[in-house]
Amino acid sequence: MPAPTSSYEMAGPHLPAQGYSWRVPSPPRIIVPPPALNANGIPDLHVVQESTFDHESSGFANAEFLQMVTYGNFISSNNMLEWKYEQRRMAQQILPFLYLGPMAAARDRAFLQREGITMVIAVRNTMSALAKLLGSKVAEEMGIEARNIDVAGNQELIAAFPGAIALINKHLSTMYQIQQARGTQATAGIQGHSPSTPGKVLVFCESGNERSATLVTAYIMAMYSMDLIKAVQIVQAQRFAVAFDDSLRNLLSTYEIILRAKRDVVQADSRMAGSGGTGKAGLDNVGNGGSGKISKRTIDESYEDDMDMDGEVRFSDLERFEGRVGSAPFQDRRGS
Repeated sequence: MPAPTSSYEMAGPHLPAQGYSWRVPSPPRIIVPPPALNANGIPDLHVVQESTFDHESSGFANAEFLQMVTYGNFISSNNMLEWKYEQRRMAQQILPFLYLGPMAAARDRAFLQREGITMVIAVRNTMSALAKLLGSKVAEEMGIEARNIDVAGNQELIAAFPGAIALINKHLSTMYQIQQARGTQATAGIQGHSPSTPGKVLVFCESGNERSATLVTAYIMAMYSMDLIKAVQIVQAQRFAVAFDDSLRNLLSTYEIILRAKRDVVQADSRMAGSGGTGKAGLDNVGNGGSGKISKRTIDESYEDDMDMDGEVRFSDLERFEGRVGSAPFQDRRGS
């Protein structure tokens, strides 16, 4: 059945951003384009740890270790140019301290020992967990820390992201402190060489292409303040076999919105603290009789702030929409 066309659509000042359809409503499909090529014809994929990035805005209390341990700004290798089908059975290094691969990699004793893996994380379905079908006894036998992230379905991954990311950070921070205590921390003596990595984590699932790949992508988004498209490109450049279907991409898109909101709150609190406001970060500056409690504005005070000279109430609600991204349902007609 053809999409309906109204007289308003023909003559109104606005046009629908998308064509009308009778199908069940669904979010716009997220397309991940190939990465741009540099002058040498190689995908230009940089993973840079920005010094100005506030890790607390991601909501992870133990993320400050990245400020102590400098893994260096590095350019990811581009395995997609030399990818072989057999590599899908192996694990690939996504970050200097983070690996992604299938279940077979977690059971490969030679790989775990050669790469110096210090922790393995299995992202598994709860049914597989009950049947004990996905794990790494080899890692446990080698004294490697083994953890599990159990979800009933892919939609539960977004709730598991904060705990999983904090788990990785805690392990890396612990390994760093152990190495510091032993006094064996290596330094980059030659320019261009990154310092040693005290801890290395392998994230895996059955295939290494879906749930575990989604978790690794979420880690990059959270810890490196990277958008969904760039994070997926980084992961896919290392492990070309990853498969992000529409549901996983939409899930990561939702997680990106959550991260952006947290960072916006932290930035707003910081601005209020700097100006003596009453934000979360400004609790030390403004108090109620020295008790540290904040007095909220009453509804009447809020109305007074929006009163114009004529006494008419005007609510200024435009600031919270500034800088927002997304797909609008309608767009202005040209020439209107």
